[in-house]
Amino acid sequence: MKNIELLAPAGDKESLIAAVQNGANAIYLGGTLFNARAFAKNFDSEELKWAVEYAHLRDVKIYVTVNTLYKDNEMDDLIEYIDYLYDIQIDALIIQDIGLFHIVKTRYPDFETHMSTQSSIMNTQAVEYFSKMGANRIVLARENTIEEIKAICQSTQLEIEVFVHGALCICYSGQCLMSSFIGKRSGNRGECAQPCRLQYKLIKDGQLLEDKYPFLLSPKDLMTIHHIGELIDAGVTSFKVEGRMKKPEYVASVIKAYRKAIDNYLLHKNANLDEDIYDMKSMFNRDYTEGFLFHDNDIMSGDYSGNKGIVIGSVKYYSKDKKRVAIELSGSLSQNDSIVFESIDKGRPVNKIYLKDRLVANAQAHDIIEIEFDYPVYKGNVRKTVNSEIIYKLKKSFDKEYKKSDISMQFHGYIGKKAELSLVYKNHKVSCQSQSIIQEANQTSISQERIIGQLSKLGQSQFVSHDINVSIDENITIPIKDINEMRRECIEMLNNQIKNSKIHNSYKNDITLEKKIMASDYSYDILVNNLEQLEVAIQYPTRYIYYPFQEDALSAFELCQKHKKEFALFLPRIVKDQDIHDIINSQIYKIVNRVVVNDFGFYNLCQDKEIILGTGLNIYNSYSCQYFKENKILSLEMSSKQIKNLECDFQSIILQIYGKTENMISDYCPISQYYFGSQKKNCQLCKKSSYSLCDRKNENFDLVMDEQCRMHLLNCRSLYIPNYKDIKIGGYFIHFTNEAKSDVEFVLEDIFNNTHQLKSSHIKTTIGYFKE
Repeated sequence: MKNIELLAPAGDKESLIAAVQNGANAIYLGGTLFNARAFAKNFDSEELKWAVEYAHLRDVKIYVTVNTLYKDNEMDDLIEYIDYLYDIQIDALIIQDIGLFHIVKTRYPDFETHMSTQSSIMNTQAVEYFSKMGANRIVLARENTIEEIKAICQSTQLEIEVFVHGALCICYSGQCLMSSFIGKRSGNRGECAQPCRLQYKLIKDGQLLEDKYPFLLSPKDLMTIHHIGELIDAGVTSFKVEGRMKKPEYVASVIKAYRKAIDNYLLHKNANLDEDIYDMKSMFNRDYTEGFLFHDNDIMSGDYSGNKGIVIGSVKYYSKDKKRVAIELSGSLSQNDSIVFESIDKGRPVNKIYLKDRLVANAQAHDIIEIEFDYPVYKGNVRKTVNSEIIYKLKKSFDKEYKKSDISMQFHGYIGKKAELSLVYKNHKVSCQSQSIIQEANQTSISQERIIGQLSKLGQSQFVSHDINVSIDENITIPIKDINEMRRECIEMLNNQIKNSKIHNSYKNDITLEKKIMASDYSYDILVNNLEQLEVAIQYPTRYIYYPFQEDALSAFELCQKHKKEFALFLPRIVKDQDIHDIINSQIYKIVNRVVVNDFGFYNLCQDKEIILGTGLNIYNSYSCQYFKENKILSLEMSSKQIKNLECDFQSIILQIYGKTENMISDYCPISQYYFGSQKKNCQLCKKSSYSLCDRKNENFDLVMDEQCRMHLLNCRSLYIPNYKDIKIGGYFIHFTNEAKSDVEFVLEDIFNNTHQLKSSHIKTTIGYFKE
């Protein structure tokens, strides 16, 4: 049978127990610091130690998330924390920050490392890079398709982990700055405020369109339970369930369902999953999609971003006198359930149910019942968002020890000697002796069957034994209490041996930073996005002109050559294998010798060219700066204080001083969603008009679609750092996206000729994190 891992989330101890008892092979969780779910309950140091012991006793692994970006002043505490995780025998770390990855591989060579989905790994070249660097597992982007996943699995010996169920991010993970730049809560720092779940309106050519889909950025929840076999056959190692912020009953329902689906596929059995899916939906759902993974074009909720529960009826009327709403039920309803009225998006727990003016505890389909409710509601569906019966059922699935591990037992009993009991579990073996010496029986002797019966009474332990071998003399007697005590002592010894077993070798290598090297001079780099912008930019003194890989890139290269300007091909932040194939086989790629790379795949592939590292690589601290020797553009989430305190070669540092931040990059298109109700690739609507999204504060976020039909959602304000020369570094970066030619001229005049007009101009600006 294939070794397939079902990987469960745990935000607290009860969720961990629910996951283990329902069949998880591994748990991922976070400590109270340094993880990507800062607002989950999480685990303190003692709870982490408990989690490892509890899980390892049940043959379950524990992975700890340290998958955010870290500041220099956090590193000492972070290393001390990871020392602790190493010592308590955590099985693996989940990592985003390339600086932290370098620390872990240097300081703890035998610590298993999993590269988080936050690392934006989505192609075979990036997987190959981390394979060479010593990673053990890759968590692929949620946007990878089943065909891409299969190709990646076939290209590597690394373990491949894929999200199979739960909430989806609409933006590529690790590349989202939306929460960061509008609310100073960084997704890359584990503090995402989920602005994608808020309402937005679509604007076309400056005109607000009808509000057809108020939640234009809020996707449905992923569910792939019907495709388990395809994922296994593709070569996926680990099936990951999202949900560290969810309740234990939610975790129980999902893990139970996917355990059943995986096991039945591996055993070539057909499984009816209808009840399991109903239980999952009852716990939480935003409707379900099979995601980009299985080419589902209907991925957006659109009408509501919260828990949709299950429709159990419709409103018949509202009585203002009684303050009751009448509901015609299509499903059951009980006291202690909770409901929501779809038309007004309000709800309540169900305390009283009136059926024909009599209080009842339960009501069934086709009943017309009344519920007390203060808000008038006259129409629409009624959804049950809390199902007390299913919650009770799911609680029972982890209220005691259900996960049993098989052990073998060997009992020896010979006259004149103490009895001996040995237990074997995998590579663990323990033995103990009886308190008393075995005597010849005067009257009734003890039988093998009686001894086996006593030894098999393992009760609420996590062990069960179907292999008990008893070797005894005839006609012996031994007190039953001795047998029971031996069983208890051996189980305790076995537990202690498993809990104290070492998976790490307990050695740590020191890692030191190189000394700071100050910059001796500086230069300017400019990224433009069309030939019209380029015609302006080439008039200014620059080191390099960056131009994106797109249809007119060769014309841009030729124009730069004509004006004796150094050219760099700006490669996208999002690159699948097909994108890589198209780029490396293009004429422009073959003739350029300088590239700006924004992902680890092209970093691996472009070692024969001069490389500049873009913001897609999230370079955020001294360790990540020193990891890369090339010139590098720093993360846009760094403050001036952070940058000044870096320990690195400042000549290689580049700071973005102007540009509309790309808050999101997505394979999803809200324009297509609005007009067609689903995703329709290459509809060309974006070529005919300009579009933007308007939020609840009437801020506009421009939408730019690239040649791969990917959405780039630009920030409502342009990043502008007027006092950038306070930081003496090697390069300053100016990033143009959809600005008009006149605005490009205006910005460059301000920067190069110190006109100081930009901050008070028609261009809305923000200083971002710079002075934080």
